[in-house]
Amino acid sequence: MKRMIKLLAVLMALSLCLTASAETGRRLAKDGAQMQTEDPSMPTRLPPENGTRILLHFGDTVIPGVLNDSETARVLIEKLPYTQHMSRYSHDFCGVTEDLPYNAEEEHYGWLNGDIDYATDAPYFTILFEDQDASEIYGNQVNIGVITCPLEEIAALQGSYDVLIELDESETEEPQMLMTINDTPVTVAWEENESVSALRELAQNGLTIQMSMYGGFEQVGAIGQRLPSHDVQTDTSSGDIVLYSSNQLVVFYGSNSWAYTRLGHVTDKTPEEMRALLSSGDVTITLSVK
Repeated sequence: MKRMIKLLAVLMALSLCLTASAETGRRLAKDGAQMQTEDPSMPTRLPPENGTRILLHFGDTVIPGVLNDSETARVLIEKLPYTQHMSRYSHDFCGVTEDLPYNAEEEHYGWLNGDIDYATDAPYFTILFEDQDASEIYGNQVNIGVITCPLEEIAALQGSYDVLIELDESETEEPQMLMTINDTPVTVAWEENESVSALRELAQNGLTIQMSMYGGFEQVGAIGQRLPSHDVQTDTSSGDIVLYSSNQLVVFYGSNSWAYTRLGHVTDKTPEEMRALLSSGDVTITLSVK
């Protein structure tokens, strides 16, 4: 009898071990996810840096979000603007949608609060805002994005909506302006002003400025036309880039005090490196836009 009881105990332990292994073998929403845990009022999943920004219109309430680069999300993005009927349930807004392609390897159990998911078994389009800790019993989920506002903004909504989903074009970023001194690219933190905007427009097709040494502390070159300016008395230092007399670009490897409009500052070169770049003769500066 003792031997039988011992055998049963071993079998039970083995059964529990196998069950645990099966459970841990499941792909979960949190696996590989970039998450924040400091602020539970905000979505847990961090939005993908290069994701596609969207707006979801629940009547007069607009919920912002970011879609990722999954196969399902890319197909949905191609359909935008898109209207999806959704209703509120205990932990989500959900609605039956059309069949969308998905990568089976991206299917997982559960969700993170704030997730935008495609449920492959219905199919459903769903925004999940509560109960992430109890969600791992639900499978057939593919994450396609995350909302980016406080969770309470969607949790406070009730009823059903025809939700318009569209691209968020309200915060389009300015194209990045790149600068090269002779053959050396430099990193510049550009100011946000009219002068820089006008200079960026000129750089769209590439702008080459022939510079000349002056005063033992700067290089100066004619831009070729006048730009908007707001000159103020300015103390400059090595790495500063300014607009002088509305039509001349000045880059400093030393310091000066004069009336300028600030354009930017070279951030990846030390004063010694700026002097080495600019103090040994005239240079050519090239501006371009990426």
